[in-house]
Formats: sequence, C-alpha cells, structure tokens
Amino acid sequence: MVLHMLAVFGRETAHPPTLIESEEALKKTHQPVLADEERQAEEDLCAKLVDAVFNAAKPSSRQKMMLGKGSGMLWEASPYCSYAVRDGVHVLFTGEVSEWPGGVNAVSAAHDAFVRNVPPLEENDAHWLLDFYSTFGKPSSDSTTGRALECMAQIKGSYAFVVYDSVHHRVLAARDPDGSQPLYWGCTDAGQLLFGSVPEDLEGCNPTAAPFPAGTLFASERHTVAYSPGDYGWVIVDDDFPGLLMSFLRTAKEGEACFRNVKAIPRVTSKGVVCGAVYKVASVPDINGGVC
Repeated sequence: MVLHMLAVFGRETAHPPTLIESEEALKKTHQPVLADEERQAEEDLCAKLVDAVFNAAKPSSRQKMMLGKGSGMLWEASPYCSYAVRDGVHVLFTGEVSEWPGGVNAVSAAHDAFVRNVPPLEENDAHWLLDFYSTFGKPSSDSTTGRALECMAQIKGSYAFVVYDSVHHRVLAARDPDGSQPLYWGCTDAGQLLFGSVPEDLEGCNPTAAPFPAGTLFASERHTVAYSPGDYGWVIVDDDFPGLLMSFLRTAKEGEACFRNVKAIPRVTSKGVVCGAVYKVASVPDINGGVC
C-alpha cells in the first residue's frame, strides 16, 4: 500500500518548469507581487488540499505541517515515510536509502547502533537527507547545481523526496533512477505546485497530475531583485523564472562525465488538443554522439 505524502507550494514559494501549467495558472504565476486577499486565498486553498488528503490518510500515522505562503506538507509517518526539519529546511522522504554520498552506509550505521545499544546517528532517512542537503553548497552559487547532481548520482536506494528551504527560498524534488517510489506532480489553476505519492491526491491539478520523471532533480529558487519603475523609487520583488528539471543519470559514453538531457513530450487530449507536456530523461544518442 502506498503511503500518502503531499507537498503544496504557493506562487511565492516555487515555480514549476514550463509546460505543466494551464493558461489560467500562467497568468497568475507571473504576477510578481500578491495582494493580501490573494495570499489569503492561497492559504485557504492550501489548507483545503492538505485537509482533504489528511482526512483520507490513516488516523494513527497522519501528520501535517502548514508552512505559510500557500504552502504545506502532509505525510503518513512510518519507517518508509518520514519528515524532518532543521534551520528552516523541511524534508519529506519516502523509501529507503542504503548509501548516501561519501560512502555513508545508513543501513550499517543503524545496525551498528542497534548492536551497541546506542542511539542511531540519524533518526530516519529524512534526517539523513538534511545532512546530505547541507553539502549542496550555498544557494545562488555557480557550483550548486553541479554539486547537487553529483551528489544525487551517488545515492543508492529507492526514494522520492521533496525539500523546502524557507531561508533561501528553494524547493527541490527528486525520484530514484528506477522510479521505484511513486511521485506525481502538477499545477493548479491557482498557480500552486503540488507533489504527491498518490495521484488521486492531486486531482486539483490542470492539466492532470503526471508521474515525476525518474532519475531527475527539480529545483526552483526565488531570487530577490530590485528595479526602478520610474519616478517612484525602487521596488523589491521576487523573480519569476521557471523551475529547472535536470537529470542525474550519466551518459553511457565511456570517458564522459556529463548527465543526460531531459526532454518535454507534448500531452495531447482525445480531441487532439495539446495540453502541456510530460518530461522524460533522454536515452537515445543523437547523430552528434550526445543524448537527445
């Protein structure tokens, strides 16, 4: 049975990549500043989405966390579905990792702690992920993305996770290369970005929620920018760049250390109308020897 895991992010928190939003959502996600009534509407919608899944989850294990700015998280706590928070960084994790970057064997560490009758190094995989996240580097640095992909390529296990860094306004999501753990994503007409382990929990998405591509890392980071609109001084707002979807699967060519590309495949309705796209990691070499 799949455990419920849901993460909802408001327009001021994360931006999806292109082509998974409806036209209605696009009109809203590119508004740099939300009015007070819009913020309250997002909060109310987030609470409605989270509460609907909360009511469907198992009462003995269901937990939720409202994060503000139209964002929230819900999960069914178990050894294979966990939540952790530290210094403003929130983590939702499903699955199990046997080895983290740097050769850290979580299974052996837990076994050794049990044998010696001492507390484990970390409580669960969500806490291990917090340690792992701290190795990505400083936000906005040129090496952050490359470091993150290198780290992701070293993880061994079956997993899906979502990270929300409220301090640096960063959202990350990833799924293991084999797609062993279920993870879906989509965007509502209100512009909120959703991730979940159960597709029925994302029924509010338009277009409908799609599987999150295996072997990829999604990253959305909001940067504060300032501009002068004329005679009224400077205005400080967040940018509205779309999030990035990157593969951490390496190319099969010997001697190359690059990662495969991610391509968008148009979604077509039964009436022949294109409605967004789904993403997939490329696997066929192109005529230039790369990956298309």
